[in-house]
Amino acid sequence: MGEKVLLVDTGFSAQPIYQSIQKLGFEVHVVGGRPADPLAKTAEQYWCLDYSDTDKLSELVRREKYQFIVPGCTDRSYTSCSIVSDRLGFPGIESPENDAQINLKDKFRNLSERLAVPIPKVQKYSTDLSFPMIVKPVDAFSGNGITVVHCSEQLDESVELARNCSPSKNYVCEEYLQGQLYSHSAFVKNGKVALDFIVREDSTAYPFAVDLSCVESDYPEALLGEIRQSIEFIVAELSLMDGLIHTQFIQTDGRVYLIEMTRRCPGDLYSSLIELQTGFAYTENYVRPFLGLEIESVQPSHTDRAVVRHTVSSRSATAFNGIRYLEAVQMEKWVPLAATGEQLLPSPKGRVGIAFMRCAGSSELEKLYSTLLRRELYELF
Repeated sequence: MGEKVLLVDTGFSAQPIYQSIQKLGFEVHVVGGRPADPLAKTAEQYWCLDYSDTDKLSELVRREKYQFIVPGCTDRSYTSCSIVSDRLGFPGIESPENDAQINLKDKFRNLSERLAVPIPKVQKYSTDLSFPMIVKPVDAFSGNGITVVHCSEQLDESVELARNCSPSKNYVCEEYLQGQLYSHSAFVKNGKVALDFIVREDSTAYPFAVDLSCVESDYPEALLGEIRQSIEFIVAELSLMDGLIHTQFIQTDGRVYLIEMTRRCPGDLYSSLIELQTGFAYTENYVRPFLGLEIESVQPSHTDRAVVRHTVSSRSATAFNGIRYLEAVQMEKWVPLAATGEQLLPSPKGRVGIAFMRCAGSSELEKLYSTLLRRELYELF
């Protein structure tokens, strides 16, 4: 049996991470506070522990003599790993100071402003404000607590909502930009972007939770160059380690604006979208730095694959009994998340499953993407 690794996540999105660590020859255990999670039920060894309690997590790591720890697909997972690594010393994991600079929206905006990295203009609550603006908790997820504010009368209520959804009770106000949302997933090596992927992202059920995406194979080179330069500025400023840096950005009026950044693996099986589309071992290269291994920097070969990822969900609470497709699709992969008869919460709290649909080419992909964007491909019953 190989060296022992603790994966700090038990959700369904962490399953490819678990499998990649196993494939590399390591013994993998998992930790999380929800025994009903998929990896809690299927992993060789599951520890039922809330990993936000970093004292107990550190105690577990010491007691079981783990050689490596690997963050999963949640911000809290990475933050907890950062704190434990700062105490015990593990490869590939940023310091708590760097984690905060990247992960907390207010600190990330301060960093970006200092480096002249393009971001939406930050609004100061106590000074002159311009509308529309968007109010966000600095440390929430899945679009929780986010509001677009159109006038000063709405501001106090929006700030209160953001504070209530923030574990730290902090928020940011910034210019609301309307444009196309994208993500940039980059593997950094020796301070430079070694290879990267651009993914178009949209929301069909809840405005601030991505549930529809596809890889953009022909993104404008000039804009991609600007994004890479911004990432490398931040890498140099913080002396970041080799590995994955995942960034969301808005493109509008021919310009790009960074929205948020993380060093964890994106959720909702984002890794599977990249792998099905390009053939690149995204998940394995995510875990390699945490195991003391170098990432691969070989560019994926050109492919005619065309894959759409869609998280099936409902805009309102409903009893889920099944899906009725209104058009034929080629289902490459389906990951169920809800059982028949389950009382389904509205998006983003409730999800039926994640579909990966293959298309014959780019024109067919665009047609399918548009149909999904209009929510006309299927009905829930």
